[in-house]
Amino acid sequence: MDRRLPALLFATLLGIGGSLAFASCCDYGKGASSVETAARPTLRIYALGAAAGAIEPCGCVEDMLGGVDHLAALLTDEKKVAPASLLLSAGPMFFSDPTVPEEQRAQAIMKAETMAEALGIMGLTAFAPGVNDFALGPQEFERFTRLAKSAPLAANHAGRQGIKAHSIVEAGGLKVGLVGGADLSEAKALGAESNELLASLKSAVEAAQKEGAQLVVALLALPRGPALRLIEQLDAVDVAIVGKNIEAGENNDPPFPPELVGRTLVVQAPNHVQGASVIDLFVPEPGSGLQDGSGLEKEAELARARERLESLSERLKSAEAPGSGVDAEDIASLRREVSSLSDKVKELEARPVATPSGNHFKYAYVEIREKLGASKVVEQKLSDYYQRVNEHNKVAFADRRPAPVEPGQASYVGVQACVDCHQEEYDFWKTTRHSHAYRTLVDVHKEYNLDCVSCHVTGYERPGGSTVTHVEKLDAVQCEVCHGPGSLHLASPSDPKLIDMPRTDLCADSCHHPPHVKPDWKVSDAWPKILGPGHGLPNSAP
Repeated sequence: MDRRLPALLFATLLGIGGSLAFASCCDYGKGASSVETAARPTLRIYALGAAAGAIEPCGCVEDMLGGVDHLAALLTDEKKVAPASLLLSAGPMFFSDPTVPEEQRAQAIMKAETMAEALGIMGLTAFAPGVNDFALGPQEFERFTRLAKSAPLAANHAGRQGIKAHSIVEAGGLKVGLVGGADLSEAKALGAESNELLASLKSAVEAAQKEGAQLVVALLALPRGPALRLIEQLDAVDVAIVGKNIEAGENNDPPFPPELVGRTLVVQAPNHVQGASVIDLFVPEPGSGLQDGSGLEKEAELARARERLESLSERLKSAEAPGSGVDAEDIASLRREVSSLSDKVKELEARPVATPSGNHFKYAYVEIREKLGASKVVEQKLSDYYQRVNEHNKVAFADRRPAPVEPGQASYVGVQACVDCHQEEYDFWKTTRHSHAYRTLVDVHKEYNLDCVSCHVTGYERPGGSTVTHVEKLDAVQCEVCHGPGSLHLASPSDPKLIDMPRTDLCADSCHHPPHVKPDWKVSDAWPKILGPGHGLPNSAP
């Protein structure tokens, strides 16, 4: 039987009030109300996946997913519900990409230091490293792990750069064996072949058990498919935390479904600290394995039944359509199948999930959002980082000027050059968020940040435009972002060929795309906000 759960099970945002709330098993995919944990767990595990240096989200909408300050607030607030807890991770931790361009090196180091220090404050116990973590070489990797106060685990790379095969930690009265494995074959800075992964992990699990581990947790920085196949061969693992071995770019992954592979609960949180997989372990009898207290198998069966019901309903609809050519007997048979399957779905939805009396787990996925609050200590670390970057880049890029404009090509003139002919459009633009986009950076010490400035100025890194330190006349999102450089239009305003009319999806291509917007953001929703009198709408005066 295929025991994997579909991704929709993760769609529900589980409520966080005075305690972490867990969705009742039959409500994962339906956004129904959640119920609080009935009893204090023996141990809680918070699992991250491929954090990749994402200290906080970047975007123009409120309550974006992510933010280590919000994660820290969650961990602190939930201590009263689950005082014994471990923060664990798999996949790249410190850098967003496996390589760092030389001009971004200084800022990338400051960001990695901030991430490491934040993880140290939060108490990251251990992680399986990813390829990105070696972007600046083994020595820097070791320095970041020291700042994070965490143990890097990868049995197939043990003995190099401080990496261990396993470790034993005590939490909640349990001896927990942590083992790690990672595919670092693309981390050229390591410069050596790894040991065979499966054999190394089996040896690490055996060593942890010999040292008295009552619970074994595997941290695997691997692609999901290979990770699942590997877990099938690791019988003694109770929980496996999976994270990608390499990360690149800004795109956010959707949440991953939990899975039962044999006796092992497999979890994978999405990248960039969008959320955490939370496993509450109830262990009255250490050493006797874990039962499913969340109804994951029931949910898998229910998801398959719903999928089958939807498919049959579509077939029935087509068969009943006039002119379908399907005979009455076949239509009646389809109706009976749909009715029977519909009854089965209702029965599964109503079937309660009994909480096992012995060792068991309960699972939840928690989105990391602003409403969780913010840790003041971690928040200050972020503020210090942005100020450090600002001070550094202001000097380091002081001589960086835009490339010259080729003869006969248009150059940027700035919004003030447009006012004489387009006063009404200018007055409307001043009421939009685009007009003070640069000020939003200045207010939080980000105006010289290489990760931020390009979407808050006009003509960034274009001939005759702006650079990270030179934005004279071109600060904020002005006319020429959409209409192109305007010098030729200014010289011959009656020639319509000398000015661009933007495509409606222009902003989606340039700045307003994931992860800078929420997944349900649409250009069609945003476009009306930048239209006004004389600017896509009729003028208010003759």
